[in-house]
Amino acid sequence: MRLRTVVLLGAAGVTLAAVGGLWWLYASRDALVKRAIEGFGPQLTGVTVKVKRVRLEPVDGTGSVTGLEVGNPPGYKSARALTLGEMRLAIDYSTLTASVIRVKEIALEGPVISYEIGAGGDNLTAIQRHIDAEVAKLAGPGSPDKAPGRKFIVDHIYVRDASVRFGDTLALSMPNVHLRDVGKRSNGASAGEVVEAVWGSIASGATGLAARASGTLRDGTRSVIEGARGLFK
Repeated sequence: MRLRTVVLLGAAGVTLAAVGGLWWLYASRDALVKRAIEGFGPQLTGVTVKVKRVRLEPVDGTGSVTGLEVGNPPGYKSARALTLGEMRLAIDYSTLTASVIRVKEIALEGPVISYEIGAGGDNLTAIQRHIDAEVAKLAGPGSPDKAPGRKFIVDHIYVRDASVRFGDTLALSMPNVHLRDVGKRSNGASAGEVVEAVWGSIASGATGLAARASGTLRDGTRSVIEGARGLFK
């Protein structure tokens, strides 16, 4: 076999291998992102993070995450702090290869949030403290993960139709959340900083309802006591 033929066959083999590798990455993109979420999520939040399904459409820059479950820290009774039916996102496709990716929208639809008080305070704030600490550590000068990475500017983040459960006795609707231009002032936020902003808005909204929930429970208990007293008059 001539040398030219060998070289051509070798080049063809390398090309086919490269194309095959790219096709595998494209075909496996949903599973890879799912694995990344379930790997990075626990490190960032300090609790279990599970995802049922990820679907990405790179051609039009859209995607969705379904069946997201965020666990509770140790010491709390409920198994999960948050369950989410669907999270949708839309990305500016032209920025996918840039160092700062523009995300047009992230929308969390109908999350169910469990608010619970434990020995160290409420569960949502406990998770928030862990996220804050991890983001600060990853951004620190001595961090081994301080290598330059992709940054994000998110035009709009929505949390819609969220409900907050206070044990098994009460559930309240949380006002919708709308965050704008996350990462814009700093010319890009890390993935951890985006999660920090989203979780912060959820924790703030839920803890804001806690006072209202405790008042409702107190009023309900008072009514029961007064009703019971009336029986013995």
